[in-house]
Amino acid sequence: MKRNGGLLIIVKTTTISPIKRSIRIITEQSVYQIVIEKLFLNLIIRRLLYRFFLLKILYYIVVIKTPCLIVQEILLFISRSSKITIVGEESLRKIEEKNQRVIFVFWHGYYTLLLVSFHPKKAVGLVHLSFRGNYVAELASAFNYHIIRTSRTGRSILKLIKKIEEGYLGFIAADGPQGPPYKTKPGTIHIARKAKAMIIPLTIKAHRGLVLNGRWDRHFIPLPFNKITVYIGRPIEVKPGDSLKTKTMEVNRSLLELI
Repeated sequence: MKRNGGLLIIVKTTTISPIKRSIRIITEQSVYQIVIEKLFLNLIIRRLLYRFFLLKILYYIVVIKTPCLIVQEILLFISRSSKITIVGEESLRKIEEKNQRVIFVFWHGYYTLLLVSFHPKKAVGLVHLSFRGNYVAELASAFNYHIIRTSRTGRSILKLIKKIEEGYLGFIAADGPQGPPYKTKPGTIHIARKAKAMIIPLTIKAHRGLVLNGRWDRHFIPLPFNKITVYIGRPIEVKPGDSLKTKTMEVNRSLLELI
């Protein structure tokens, strides 16, 4: 209460206890903290989405898809402008009439020739899970090959066997994915045994082309307006009791005889 001249003024003051003041400060700090945390979390989420989705999509389009589309058109032109002859097709026809399962084996250095010259309706191939394998898988898919990427767990082998059991023609590079060249791996025999499939050696020759000597497989790239011959070898049966080493040598010998 204060007296100002003849006027009596009553002033009412309120005091906030230290406990309430502390609660108010803590509450305000909590609200600010929540807002900042939400903003920071949204920023992180946006950065993650940009990094793992947008960049991944852009990488796939720019680095893999676009170059593969260009190479695909080039390979189609080579295929359409070349004379392609298949030798030994009657052996394959007899196997198909008996509804037998088939795995074609070929040398790794000929997979471009394979895509250019051999286009079965139902084909499945095993491609290594690597940077280069991304291009091979993309190109092979464009030529009607169903592609299964290799895995360390062995699931890729099971997927391949399942496709072969469904009637797909299997395709495996006998010396892939990393060589040494012209040396058949026993894994091919193992897959044929599990799938109960016949192994058919296959090789392809072209009159004109480029050999990439810098690569372990001496990869062959055919040129347009070519003469390409696909050689289908004698079918090789893999029985449950057959020696893995003996059959591997037999397949290797058959492939070398076709060269």
